Amino acid sequence: MIKRLIKKVSFPLIPTLLLLAGFGLATACLLIFAELSEEVLEKEAFGFDPVIIDAVRSYSSPAMDRVMLVFTEIGSKLALGILVAAGMLWLWLKRKNIWGMLFFLIAVGGGGLLNLILKNAFQRKRPDTDPIVEALGFSFPSGHAMGSLVYYGFLGYLVVRSKRKTGIKFFWGFLFGIVIILIGISRIYLGVHYPSDVVAGYAAGLVWLFLCVAALEAVYFYKQRNS
Repeated sequence: MIKRLIKKVSFPLIPTLLLLAGFGLATACLLIFAELSEEVLEKEAFGFDPVIIDAVRSYSSPAMDRVMLVFTEIGSKLALGILVAAGMLWLWLKRKNIWGMLFFLIAVGGGGLLNLILKNAFQRKRPDTDPIVEALGFSFPSGHAMGSLVYYGFLGYLVVRSKRKTGIKFFWGFLFGIVIILIGISRIYLGVHYPSDVVAGYAAGLVWLFLCVAALEAVYFYKQRNS
């Protein structure tokens, strides 16, 4: 019965519902980022930062160091650049999806540029608690957290929009979510970001991702109406 009702609707119901849910989540993330950024500008310390740092680094070991280094590399600019190129190639060869390719590039490339602008606007120094790796530039918001959320989030969107089975969609969505979280944790573990940097990176990344997905959905809807 539900499927019949969906088919009778003149506009794409599922994408519309997802966009509405995304709008609500993006609004919440925008408010979170605004709250965090206000505290950073006022040079206020976040009480949860040292608590989370101590909790994460309590699992420190040579083996865990290697694991965290792998995940931080997965979220690096070089890795994401290579993965974006591979993703665009796949969209072209397998799907002939030019609009998908364009917005994929805009999402990840634009997200990187936005992160750079935000870092230079807030100019928060990185933690000085014995970092395991060296990191250059400012700390807020985390580029790895923001970049990974935009990249893997966009992949998740493509999977949800595909014709794959529901179980496969949930599997890939769950996998992408775990990777995004572990990349953020790796930055805290390695001592190059505060947890508040990571949360702000996720928040800013989700807002930007929503804008890109919403714009792409508008293009698809316009093309469908005029085809």
